[in-house]
Amino acid sequence: MIIYKFKTSFEDYDDFLREIELRADQTFEDFHQAILGNLGLDPGMLASFFICDHRFRKQKEIQLTGTDPAIAVNEEDDEEQGPAEKENDVLLMHECVLKDFIDDPHQRLLFVYDNLNGWTFYIELVKIMPADKNTIYPRFSKSRGPVPVELVATPKQIPGVETPKDFSYGDGDAPPADLSDFDQIEGGEEYFGDDPVINNDDFDQEK
Repeated sequence: MIIYKFKTSFEDYDDFLREIELRADQTFEDFHQAILGNLGLDPGMLASFFICDHRFRKQKEIQLTGTDPAIAVNEEDDEEQGPAEKENDVLLMHECVLKDFIDDPHQRLLFVYDNLNGWTFYIELVKIMPADKNTIYPRFSKSRGPVPVELVATPKQIPGVETPKDFSYGDGDAPPADLSDFDQIEGGEEYFGDDPVINNDDFDQEK
């Protein structure tokens, strides 16, 4: 088995550098998790890899999840399409093996973390070598510079991340369907009984 060694830089941070080694049979999801684990980033943020040419011009996108409605394929239309018409299907990280997308000894990639802000890592293949049977991959062979402060800021919420449930309901929402449990509350029959009794004596005493 061969190993790919990638050099990773971040935008215009000259002091940031990571070198990561992965097996050729590992996936882009392995790559993604390794980067997030090394930098301590939020795994709930949307992210994508881009296969690029030698000038870092994007050619193919490999997404973490297929949640982009602009390129999602309609299921009904998909049944009617032939193989040649499915070129726009979403590529997902857990389905894409590195060796199937590395066709240049100096292959260049982009890794975009947090699609709302578009933080961009520039990745370049710098070496292809035999795997060490005693080494667990992915592994970082070089780490220089702190994690950029932008990346550790509080991230924005994205679709698909579970949030605390709000059990209240507003004016436009339907009220609870069953209020019978309130009858079990002591004194509840005064409010929910069939024939509520109104005592007017109290009003006469106040006059």
